[in-house]
Amino acid sequence: MKVIKRYNQTRRDLTIDVQCENCSHIQTVGGAYDDRNYWDNVVPSFKCKECGKSSNDIGTKPEYIQTKYPEGEQH
Repeated sequence: MKVIKRYNQTRRDLTIDVQCENCSHIQTVGGAYDDRNYWDNVVPSFKCKECGKSSNDIGTKPEYIQTKYPEGEQH
């Protein structure tokens, strides 16, 4: 899933809209977390509600998403 929009961020908690790279279906994910683990490991594992595929399933390399705060910094 590719992140297409980030919003409602409070500290590291936020909401994101993601788009499936396989079928282009867009879905909203509440309770997202702005850290390296979330962007590098969790998002690529999201399964599309429409086709059931994830970025990992179709072999696409996840895009690098910059965190709002440096790693290790508490907010």
